Amino acid sequence: MKTYKNYLKEAKNVHLAYYLEAADTLKIHYKVLIPGLLAEFRYKDKVWHIINAATPLTNTTSATIAKKKHLTHMVLEESAIPVPKQEKLKSPIDAIKFFAKYKRIVIKPAQQLGGIGITLLPNNEKEVLEAYTIAKAKNKSKSNTEVLGEEFLDGENYRLLVVGDKIEGTVRRKAAHIAGNGKDSIQELINTTNKIRKKNILSPIKIDNEVNVRLRELNMTLDSIPQDGEEVILRYSCNLSTGGTTQECNKEVHPYYKQLAIDAVHAIGTEFGGVDIITPDITKKTKCGINEINYNPGLRLHYKVHDGESVKVAIPIMKYIQQKYLNS
Repeated sequence: MKTYKNYLKEAKNVHLAYYLEAADTLKIHYKVLIPGLLAEFRYKDKVWHIINAATPLTNTTSATIAKKKHLTHMVLEESAIPVPKQEKLKSPIDAIKFFAKYKRIVIKPAQQLGGIGITLLPNNEKEVLEAYTIAKAKNKSKSNTEVLGEEFLDGENYRLLVVGDKIEGTVRRKAAHIAGNGKDSIQELINTTNKIRKKNILSPIKIDNEVNVRLRELNMTLDSIPQDGEEVILRYSCNLSTGGTTQECNKEVHPYYKQLAIDAVHAIGTEFGGVDIITPDITKKTKCGINEINYNPGLRLHYKVHDGESVKVAIPIMKYIQQKYLNS
């Protein structure tokens, strides 16, 4: 029986590998056309393609809206869907003014993936200016909007995977962290954790400015030795690509958030997407905000969970595509 590692070897791409596995489960013929990039899927007389993590469920318009964070924000706000306060930052002075207005802020590129270029909670004007410079350098948008300032929302970060009118998986996303043992330094604990992550085909915890800022806030350094059992959160952002972990929690999610995610995906004109919601309590309706919609969401969040059972979300996604093509 083929394992995920077999599919990964065949696909040469972590996202495609899950779709190949789902195709086999559903008796859908597939062929990898370009290893690491493109696969073709056939069922009866229907043919479709998946490029990396991009499926045929997303149209050009919705993909463009999702990629450009200020457009996502605008469309959701027009649809009365809760989002954090956001402003375009056209200059370093704009960034300073935004910081003075809201204090607890996020500065991010107008277009980017995987949390790259995002600075959370800069503490002073110097850090705000550094964050603006980083965001502008990492921005991939070719429009006049390069950098965004956003109100920081308190709470935990959740990813809800929308397929049609259903939520097929929800994970609680936790920032990179280590647990002390009373003898090893934070640097040594990170090294140990990264060895485990490598075995699980996960990106390592990256040590960068965000980690240094976080440790400084905790009055710690990489040489600090946490007490036995003490948990140290190393980052503000929760991306798997920077060492984050996930916990499957779909049964905990209040119906309000599920409908909110479905409405958000439909608002930008698509049927499929990963919706990032920040809320202090996912079990009841309370203050929250959507800070991003991923039009080609990675699936590892749902397969490589740290706690709970993994959900093979590629199967319902592929089923949905299959039925859509059969009914067309």
